[in-house]
Amino acid sequence: MQTRNKGLILSLIGVLILSPDSLLIRLVNLDDFSLIFYRSAIPVITIFLFLLYIYKSKLVNSFILIGKIGILYAILYAITHVCFVYSIQNTSVANTLVLIAAAPIFAAIFSVFILKEIPDYFTWIIIFIALIGMIIIGWGSYTTSGIFGDLMALIVALGMGFSMVLVRFYKNVDLVPACLIGCLIAALYALPFNINFSLNYNQIILILIMCLIILPIPFMILTIAPKYAPAHEVALIFLMESVLGTAWVWLVIKEVPPFNTIIGGIILLIAVSVFIIKTTRDNG
Repeated sequence: MQTRNKGLILSLIGVLILSPDSLLIRLVNLDDFSLIFYRSAIPVITIFLFLLYIYKSKLVNSFILIGKIGILYAILYAITHVCFVYSIQNTSVANTLVLIAAAPIFAAIFSVFILKEIPDYFTWIIIFIALIGMIIIGWGSYTTSGIFGDLMALIVALGMGFSMVLVRFYKNVDLVPACLIGCLIAALYALPFNINFSLNYNQIILILIMCLIILPIPFMILTIAPKYAPAHEVALIFLMESVLGTAWVWLVIKEVPPFNTIIGGIILLIAVSVFIIKTTRDNG
């Protein structure tokens, strides 16, 4: 398998696993700080087990090797996780996911200046079409009451775009250990506040699914995939979460998206699908 295709396929797997995340946040029905704490503390288990399997006796050394860039990545990881919860709790799921879908645009811009990787015309066209889809989805859905949540989503998009470029730039450094550190930073941020430890059975099950599988695995993939494929291409595939996440919420809790969201989502899915098919064929 071509290296670039490996990165794109990993990204596709990651976004499919991540897609129900927003739905589970809605279903678990917790306050901001409790969500941040559980979504940060529990994924440490999955990431630790993965690192233990990979590094075994060299586990401690893997944390040392991340260096200063690993600390920066961990801080970015914590910021994006905290801001995502603030966003999903303070604006609509569609608004959050659409704004986060701007990550490939930021990644492409950062790639030009940091990596000197200039996307080809086809990729720019796909990004432009995807942007049109995002604008259609968000048209008329933004309200002043959700401006804080929208701003938090924009910060997530910036953080994700920059993080993927860092992974690409430092492709010889394994930054997965930095994910664990980032989780701990976010958990420590939330810990001083009133965390809800009185969870019912359904909340416990949902939190375990979300925090042991749906959240950590895709973000470990997001830390690995840009080593194989350009950061803006990985981000472009992760853009599909804006459609899939909205669809999950629609199907399960009947939060019906407006007509513009459906139209924009179809454009978004077609653009990303064409990109994946053409890229894998060209590199097959």
